[in-house]
Amino acid sequence: MQVDNNLLSLGLILILSALNRAISTKYKTPPVIGLLLLGVVLGPTFLNLVKYNEILHWIGEVGVLLLLFQAGLETDVKRIRHESKQAFPPALGGVLLPLITGFILVMFMTGDVAESLVVGVIMTATSVSVSVMTLYDLGKMKSIEGRCIVNAAIIDDVIGILLITVIFAIFSKDEISESSAYLPFVKIIGFFIITYLSGRYLIPGVFNNLKRLLLEQSVTTLAIAFIFIFAWLAEYAELAAITGSYFAGLFLGQTLQHHKINSNIEIIGKALFIDIFFVGIGLKFDLLDMTLNIWFLIGFNVLAIFSKLLGSGIGARLTGLDNIRAYRIGSGMIPRGEVALIVANMAMARNLISQEILSASIIMVIVTAIIPPIMLKHGFTKLQGKTLLD
Repeated sequence: MQVDNNLLSLGLILILSALNRAISTKYKTPPVIGLLLLGVVLGPTFLNLVKYNEILHWIGEVGVLLLLFQAGLETDVKRIRHESKQAFPPALGGVLLPLITGFILVMFMTGDVAESLVVGVIMTATSVSVSVMTLYDLGKMKSIEGRCIVNAAIIDDVIGILLITVIFAIFSKDEISESSAYLPFVKIIGFFIITYLSGRYLIPGVFNNLKRLLLEQSVTTLAIAFIFIFAWLAEYAELAAITGSYFAGLFLGQTLQHHKINSNIEIIGKALFIDIFFVGIGLKFDLLDMTLNIWFLIGFNVLAIFSKLLGSGIGARLTGLDNIRAYRIGSGMIPRGEVALIVANMAMARNLISQEILSASIIMVIVTAIIPPIMLKHGFTKLQGKTLLD
């Protein structure tokens, strides 16, 4: 029996999402995996209880913007600058090798350049929520490896967002893009100029003077307004809306109000919007009705694991760390998550990737969330190493 009432569907999803977060906290697993599986179970794959519709789609789109806004808000620009020398090589290695291997794999299978590039970008994304949880449990969050993993993951996501921004602009099928080869790039340049000037002057001028402007009680409302405005500017420039929301977070993160904004946006996002996005991905498709190439799926996941392990590990070695610490850092960079799913979902909406790629990406997120904790625990408890940085 399918639930046809939108209010009832939302209520059911939110209750089950809350239970999922409780279970995830108890068993120390990333909530995103449970949310994806919840969508698969409620959708046409199993129970066919909830139907994906425009309302769920809109709520999910807002959830994506809030999620990327938070990512920008929590990006410590000063810390990245300070520790970039150590974090950048593992980050760069964790982008280049997955990008190249993902591109080659899909080019060999389909010969589609756009699809191959998108898959390469999906491979570059890093979600360290799993690794961070494991590092906390091991008491290694403040270790050289822990700091390097977190900073490198942030750099990875920034590079990934910029890459997918360029790819969407180049391979956009809009009439405006087809009528002029240069117009999209002019718009992109205009977007970055406007966002930089706004972030450098307008945002600090408003948010650092809210009390004087009698707007102190409206800090969250104004933050959400800037999310939507920056997202609109990005879409107008034929970029992904998440690019705008990320930069809105990046600039607001430098203001005096960033802690209050972060706390309030997290409550709003997790209360409704963000969970709906990930459940919605599972609701969209009947995974049992898909014709997945088993060899492609295996290759996709094997490359996802080893390209990060080797790419980031080699980058860590170049900073002077030994093989054991490079292994730990490479292991911590393996998980994919929110950004990978967001990129895959948006590319699917733009007809740049197939349904099979999206399904493979969902499975990859689950697989790469299960393996790294085992590898990290082995790396810290069974292997010991010293470097000149001790």
